[in-house]
Amino acid sequence: MYLNKKNLKMESNSSILKHRGKNYSLKEIESIEIELTDFEHKVIDSRLSGLSFGQIEENNLRWHVDQIMLRGAAISGCVVPATEFFAEIIAEEISVFILEFGYKDLSYDEILLALRINSKGGYKFPTGIELESVPFFGNCFNVDYLSKILMNYMAIRNILDRKLQNIIDGYK
Repeated sequence: MYLNKKNLKMESNSSILKHRGKNYSLKEIESIEIELTDFEHKVIDSRLSGLSFGQIEENNLRWHVDQIMLRGAAISGCVVPATEFFAEIIAEEISVFILEFGYKDLSYDEILLALRINSKGGYKFPTGIELESVPFFGNCFNVDYLSKILMNYMAIRNILDRKLQNIIDGYK
C-alpha cells in the first residue's frame, strides 16, 4: 500500500493519503475490503478523478475555474458575472484562493462534489450533528461563498482521512 517515489509522480495529490510520514494511494486503500458508505465512495472517487488543482497546467486552469463558476451557479441557483471583465476577475480570485489558501490538493471533481453536497444538505457527521448548508449570498457566484462550502467539505474529507488512517493503523 505504501507508494514509492516513482509511483507517486504519476498520481494526483488529491489521490494520496498522507499518514505517519508515508504516502498511501487511495486506489490501493479502496481495493482493500473495508466498509465505506456510498457517500465515502463518492468522496474517494472524486479524489481519484483527475489532477489536483495545484497540478493543473496554467493554460488549463481558467477552463476549470470557469466550469466551477458556471456549474456552481447552476447548482446553487445564483447568477454568473454579468460581464466578461468581471468574470475574469472572479476567475483569477478563485484560482488564487484555491491555490494559495489551502485547497490546491483538491481535484476539480471534489470542488463540484462540495457544491453538490452543499445543495443536497442532510450530511451527518459521525457524531450525529448535521452539516449546515451554506445559503447563497452575494450578487453572483463569488470566492467567499465558495470558501465556506470548501471549508465544510474539508471537514468531511478530513473525517474520511482519519477513518482511513485508523484502518491503516489496524483499527476498524
